[in-house]
Amino acid sequence: MDKKKKIDGIMEKTAEQLTALADVNTVIGKPVFSASGAQIIPFTKVTMGYLSGGGEYGEVKAVKEDECFPFAGGAGTVVNIKPAGFLIDDGKECRVVRITDDPLDGLIEKAGELVERLVKKDEKEE
Repeated sequence: MDKKKKIDGIMEKTAEQLTALADVNTVIGKPVFSASGAQIIPFTKVTMGYLSGGGEYGEVKAVKEDECFPFAGGAGTVVNIKPAGFLIDDGKECRVVRITDDPLDGLIEKAGELVERLVKKDEKEE
C-alpha cells in the first residue's frame, strides 16, 4: 500500500471516530420526566475542528521507487460540547429554555414571552 492511500485511510478513520463522538444522543439528550409528568429534553451545542498537515523535508532529489521521502506531519482535534438548553413539554405546550452567558439573549427571550402573554390576555378579553 502506498503512503498516500495509508494516510488517506488514517484520515478517514479519524473522521469517522469524530463523527461518532457527536451522535444524536450527544446533541439531543435522553428525555427526563418530572414528577408532574413534563418531559424535559436537554440539547447541546457541539463544535468540532480538525486540522492536519505535513510535508516533505530534506534535500530535493530523484527518489527511487523503493525509497521514501523524508516526511513530517501532525494533526490536532478540538471538540467542545456545551449545554445549550432544554425542550420542556408539559402536555399543553412545548417551550425552549436556553442556557446562555449573554444577558441580552435572556432579555430578548423574556420580552418574547411577555409579548406572547399579552397577546393571549387580549384574545381572552375579546
